[in-house]
Amino acid sequence: MLFVQYLLAIVGFSLIILVHEFGHFIFAKLSRVHVLEFFIGFGPKLLKFKSKKSETLYGISAIPLGGYNKILGFDRTEAVPEALKDKVFYNKPFYKKFIIISGGGIFNIFFGYVLIVLFLSMGVFIPTTTIDYIEPLSPAEQYGFQIKDKILEINNIKIQNWEDFSLLIKNYPNKEVTFKLERDNKITTLNAKIGEKEEKGYLGVAPLLVKEKLGFFQIIKESFKMLWDLSITYIKLFWKLISGQIPFAYARPTSPIGVISIFQQSAAMGFQNFILFVAVVSILLAFGNFLPILPVDGGHLLIIFIESLRKKPISKKSLEIFNTFGMIIIISLLIIGLVFDIISPFNIQKM
Repeated sequence: MLFVQYLLAIVGFSLIILVHEFGHFIFAKLSRVHVLEFFIGFGPKLLKFKSKKSETLYGISAIPLGGYNKILGFDRTEAVPEALKDKVFYNKPFYKKFIIISGGGIFNIFFGYVLIVLFLSMGVFIPTTTIDYIEPLSPAEQYGFQIKDKILEINNIKIQNWEDFSLLIKNYPNKEVTFKLERDNKITTLNAKIGEKEEKGYLGVAPLLVKEKLGFFQIIKESFKMLWDLSITYIKLFWKLISGQIPFAYARPTSPIGVISIFQQSAAMGFQNFILFVAVVSILLAFGNFLPILPVDGGHLLIIFIESLRKKPISKKSLEIFNTFGMIIIISLLIIGLVFDIISPFNIQKM
């Protein structure tokens, strides 16, 4: 079972990287930029063939993690055949270079959205108004609530769903409330004094969750909502990170070893949850890749923006300094992540 979980972890992680590279590949092709190579995996090349039409070398490498593109002219120091001068990346107009660089992130976001659609199409757990758990020593236990009690009213206010219940309870800290319940197919009334946590009402119960299938249009709508909420959350968390509002235990970097471990833990929580986790990582990777440092996509975008304003290329020396600075940051983060993944690995169930 553990082997299957790690296999899923590797596949999920690889798919995210492969989709990213495929995004660059597709937009390069659409922009008529020559792609020298497109390989699944990295390391020694096991299988390869060259397209006679496009002259792109396709293949599979020995280490099955992700993939990579080699786009003509992305490395400005490489020699360019005279016959391919019109298919060089750096000779293309700004908007084509922008879309090629952004293509990886765009595809990661789209891939994440598709996975969210798949996740929701498998059904979602909806909280009912029926109690499924009572916290020990809580007001609910003290005043005689029972598992399977269905909450109908609070102070003569009808409860339609668990959100209604939760919001109402928070409004009554340290106050006595009258509940109308359905218990054993009979209607009963129960008076209870609500407790207090963080200046809000607290009862100490959890709802029974029921899995429901959503309609097609509801799935599409909810998927967009989840994508939007996740994007806004990322921006807020990133701001809290750089402003020091997030504890290092949650903000620290992680190495590829740690990433695979986290993927494995998500796989252990069930295939549906694993799909959602891959979706979230794919979307977060897209945003992370737009950070303005080399060698990630954001660094390349910054360069072409500067060049479009200056109307001339950045000098080779400046590129080397910028690239070195970025590599130092990324390598440092990977080393820190590796150390912490060894001495204090992530446990996503405790986060």
